[in-house]
Amino acid sequence: MTEPRAWKRLRSEKLVETPYFILRSDGFRLPDGAVKDPYYILDRPDAAIIFPVTESGEVVLVRQYRPAVGLVELGLPAGLVDEGEDPLDAAKRELREETGYVGSEWEPLGSLASSPSLKDNWAYLYLARGVELRAETELDEYERVEVETVPLGEIRPKIAAGEIVSSSGVAAALLALDKLRT
Repeated sequence: MTEPRAWKRLRSEKLVETPYFILRSDGFRLPDGAVKDPYYILDRPDAAIIFPVTESGEVVLVRQYRPAVGLVELGLPAGLVDEGEDPLDAAKRELREETGYVGSEWEPLGSLASSPSLKDNWAYLYLARGVELRAETELDEYERVEVETVPLGEIRPKIAAGEIVSSSGVAAALLALDKLRT
């Protein structure tokens, strides 16, 4: 089997631009000469996702309503990386703003593309150990977040039960749990 090769972008047009995403219509020539036009792409800012663990082995989670899927999500603290911001700095900022917790030891778990056939952004995953509640939350105008802690041993069962549903959050949790076992 031959290795897939890159497609050549022939054109790109912004269709919709908002503060949260840009919807583009691009045209591509495939390596075999076929043309795929239009191909829709969502330009999204990168994100930082944090698996924060206290000294006592509790994971700090956030519970918030997610209108796109119509449910209250239990998940990891996360947020967008501002333009020009280092992803680790964004992770530290988001953890503090959403939960009031700060971490003493940070370790990257890797990065992943949450939906590479549709979106062009990356999620940067971090393990924060020794987190402590040290600040007041600083939520965005429409952010309504409940902070809760869960013992490390309850994370896998919550994923299996469908209580934690974000694909990038699940990936970060499983990578962090593997890292903490070693």
